[in-house]
This record gives sequence, C-alpha cells and structure tokens, in this order.
Amino acid sequence: MRGRFLGMAAAAALVVVLLGAAQTAPGRSALRHAGLLGRAEPYTELAFARPSELPQRLRTGRNRLSVPFTLHNAEGGPRAYAWTIRSGRTVLARGSLRTAAGERASVRGRFVAPCHDRRTRVEVRLARPAESIGFWAQCV
Repeated sequence: MRGRFLGMAAAAALVVVLLGAAQTAPGRSALRHAGLLGRAEPYTELAFARPSELPQRLRTGRNRLSVPFTLHNAEGGPRAYAWTIRSGRTVLARGSLRTAAGERASVRGRFVAPCHDRRTRVEVRLARPAESIGFWAQCV
C-alpha cells in the first residue's frame, strides 16, 4: 500500500514538473516540436518606444510632439501597416511601413497636438489589424 502511494506521489510530482516546464518558452517549444501544441497564434505588437517619457501635461493650445512607437510583426509573413496618430477624430499624422516576418520597426511620430479642454487623448492606430495605443495629457 505504501509503495503504491509513493508511486502515485511520484507520478503527481512528475505531472507538476511537466506542467511547470510547459509554461516556459523552451517547454512550449519542445511540446510544439513533439506535436502536442498547435502553432503559435500570429499577432502584431504595437507599443510606445519610451512610455515613461510620454507627456503628462501639455500647454493649452498647439504643441509640437514626437511620440516614438514600435511595431513587431509576429504574423508569420511580411506585412504592410498603415498607421495614424489621432486626437479625437482629428488625424494629426499618418504613415505606412512594411516589415518582414519577425521584424521590429520603429516609427518616430511627429505632429502638432491640440490641447483645449482639461485634458486630451492622443492615440496611435493601426488600420489592419485594428489595434491602438494611447495616452492622456492634462492641458495646463
């Protein structure tokens, strides 16, 4: 009876170790190569290049800004991205770029942002895939 219990405990411990290993990148890779996991879902990553440097306050009126952002193409093939920088419905800047599979690209979005109310929101938007990031700034 005791040997059976120890065998079950060892099997349970092995399952816990394997589940833990499956949570790591090398573990998922090994499971994928063994055919136990499907292919990773394709995605595009959109992020501010230096989020800690985004303006928290803007002067009331018009402000010249540069808001660098990055795109990471994890779609599995080359992609063309169209982007806009907006404040509300107003397009402040626009552009496009092409990336190879797995490539990261940096964009230095330069524009003039209005700040008329108590605060304003600035957004970077991609057309396809529909994705956006943004920040709020107080008008002072």
